[in-house]
Parts: sequence; C-alpha cells; structure tokens
Amino acid sequence: MKIQYFPDTDTLAIELSNKPVTRTDAVTDDLILDYDDQGKVVAITLDNYSQNVDTVNLQTLGISPVAA
Repeated sequence: MKIQYFPDTDTLAIELSNKPVTRTDAVTDDLILDYDDQGKVVAITLDNYSQNVDTVNLQTLGISPVAA
C-alpha cells in the first residue's frame, strides 16, 4: 500500500494494490475509486484533500506491515 499527497493539486492518492485498473468510478466530484478485473478497489483518489479532511486531527492507528 502506498499513500501519497500531491500539494500542487491538493490530492491524496491511496494505492491499495499494484493490480491493473480496469474500471474507474467517480463517486463524487472529489472521490474516485479504481477497481481491478475482479471488482475489488485497488486505489482511492481524494481531490481537494485539505477541504475534505480534518488534517488537524489526522491519526493513523494500527497501520503496520503484515507478514507474508
């Protein structure tokens, strides 16, 4: 999983898998979901991040690598 923030476009991109994207769904103007060929979400894009997320109280809880 990879999480990237692009300040020039105020976009947060979350890559959940490196599987190829076969379908994209714009849930709202600011939220885009990408799916693989099995219909599983492989990426999440949030535009206008600073307007949509309470960045002052941002927390990451329980995120750690899972042993293979």
